[in-house]
Amino acid sequence: MARHSFAPIDALLALACTVIFAGGVLAQVGGRDHAAPPRIEPPYEKIATDLGIPADRVRDAFREVGPPPRTGQPSTGAQLKAHAQALANAMNISPDKLTPVLEKYRPEPPPRRGGSEGRS
Repeated sequence: MARHSFAPIDALLALACTVIFAGGVLAQVGGRDHAAPPRIEPPYEKIATDLGIPADRVRDAFREVGPPPRTGQPSTGAQLKAHAQALANAMNISPDKLTPVLEKYRPEPPPRRGGSEGRS
């Protein structure tokens, strides 16, 4: 008889787990439309050629330092300079040598959503 007294609790527990799981799945699927576009890998080989260093050193530096922080706003000059300095240190080269190469291969910013394109 003791087993029958736990049946409603078992059902509630199963229902709660289902709701929590479904909520997590829906939150991940629903957020995809609003997520930022994935980052594109830098052109390691081209950067390495321009700098005259091995591509693996460039790749390792980018992986070690990571990308500039994403804030939803364009990066400031100070943020870009700090990022270039960190990359230059990781590559063991001068920031003055690296900065023009980074500028050369900097990707275009993604188009803004919901902007005034097409409005007159």
